[in-house]
Amino acid sequence: MIFQFFNEDWLQSLDTIEEIMWFLIFYLIFLLIMAIFLSIALSFFSKARHTNFGQVFGTSFLITIAFALIFLFLGGWLGLIIALLLMWLIISVRHNIGIVAAIIVSVLAFLIYILVAIVIGVLIGTTLIVLPF
Repeated sequence: MIFQFFNEDWLQSLDTIEEIMWFLIFYLIFLLIMAIFLSIALSFFSKARHTNFGQVFGTSFLITIAFALIFLFLGGWLGLIIALLLMWLIISVRHNIGIVAAIIVSVLAFLIYILVAIVIGVLIGTTLIVLPF
């Protein structure tokens, strides 16, 4: 097929209701974690609006849907660049901050996530995250 949009192996892994429900549960947990760290990063900007958890959760949901749709049709560096630009636009528009502040918020949220993962890993004595550097 010329226009094969979906990875067939991934789609075949969701063949029962139980597997679909587990996927949705993990997606919800991912959204909650993403919203927590995005909310913490947004709290550093005093001019950011709509910083309550429900609206930050909505922003996280929009970001993940945008990433999924972009990577569904585009791959590689072009898809990543478009997804990042769209993520920064979503953050800047929904929270009334500039593009530069949206970039800082996303980098800060990622760094806080890395820091928390390292601290939790040290506390429980395992490696939760492997950094490439």
